[in-house]
Amino acid sequence: MKSKLKLLLVAIALFALPLSTQPYVSASTVETAQPKIYAKAAIAVDANTGQILYQKNANQPLAIASISKLMTIYIVHQQISQGKLSWNDHVKITPAVAKLSTASGLTNVPLKSGHSYSVRALVNATLVASANAAAIALGQEVSGSSSQFAAKMNQTAKKLGITDAKFYNASGLTNKLTGGLALKGVNANAENELSASDVALLASRLLKRFPKVTQITSQAQSSFYGTAISGHNELLGNKQIARGAVVDGLKTGTSDKAGACFVGSATRQHHRIITVVLGTRNDSATDPARFIQTAKLMKFVFTKQHPIIVSKNSQVKGVHLAKVPDGKQTSVDVVNQKKTWVWAPKAISRKQITAKYLHHPKKIAAPAKKNTSAGTARLLANGQAPKYLATYQGTIKLFTNKSVKKANPFVLLWRAILRLF
Repeated sequence: MKSKLKLLLVAIALFALPLSTQPYVSASTVETAQPKIYAKAAIAVDANTGQILYQKNANQPLAIASISKLMTIYIVHQQISQGKLSWNDHVKITPAVAKLSTASGLTNVPLKSGHSYSVRALVNATLVASANAAAIALGQEVSGSSSQFAAKMNQTAKKLGITDAKFYNASGLTNKLTGGLALKGVNANAENELSASDVALLASRLLKRFPKVTQITSQAQSSFYGTAISGHNELLGNKQIARGAVVDGLKTGTSDKAGACFVGSATRQHHRIITVVLGTRNDSATDPARFIQTAKLMKFVFTKQHPIIVSKNSQVKGVHLAKVPDGKQTSVDVVNQKKTWVWAPKAISRKQITAKYLHHPKKIAAPAKKNTSAGTARLLANGQAPKYLATYQGTIKLFTNKSVKKANPFVLLWRAILRLF
């Protein structure tokens, strides 16, 4: 009888053991499964904050073909904002550019030697039709020559925080394909290069400084002096990515070395993301691989993650108090300066958004006015610090939410006495 009882107890213990030793995993700790993006490199970022939402081999410089034109357009917009160029200025076409505009196998709009075309029309042709000669004509107008504009592209990249850029021309063609405009002393096969993360950085700066560029990049069809031109972005009008998602740009790029590339821009619920895929399959001129991979990446961001809002003047756990040793109250609530957000897996809520000080004063001296600076902090999602593009800080500025009067001398003396014990 006793032996049967022992066997029964052992059986119960063995049955219960897996249940008691299995670790508890909350929904918030489950990582979101990453999609398989078939490209040499890829990245997805928040266009406003620079937060990285997905990345694959994102820091390796690769050939980018016509994606280069985003830098050309950025510089043109910069020149216009500085009053050095106007949308209505006209650009006179050189014989070399005119010849390039009719070269076989290149995307272009025909340009006549000696004729002039408006900056607006050339920008439109560059972005919608990916017109190579139009881009080079714009570069020459800005800098005087193709070689000088290439130098300006590299200088501008450094100012944006891009340290390993290689720009040889305004269009993204290989050096030899620019014909009579080829750079001397440069390899014939030299081609513009950027990493996926640097392309995303360039695109984010373009959209932030010149948001109206999407009025051009969202066009599937346009015209150039009466000639119809077609865009290459097959995701425009696509309603299958995610409910409420709208794709409005930005640029394709294709070459033998680069493969098929695409920089995408899409908004959903007032939040814009930028996606980059470099080196996808390119079996034919109509191969949709880059758009399939981009749609997959956009869908992943919009359906598996969400932006969690941190409102203006709200407190964030972990950095919600600042010390005021000589104040009537020895601590004061601190709040973030302006509205921001952080993307996180859908399982994570606002309650799991905390922050960690990057810099804060050792103490705030009383009397202290409301909105006294209380340092900077980095937001954390479920205890993890998100990653950001270069030059983006991912920080919040903190300020006191009320004034603090200085304690009277007797209170200060009493506090000093208490600290002795």
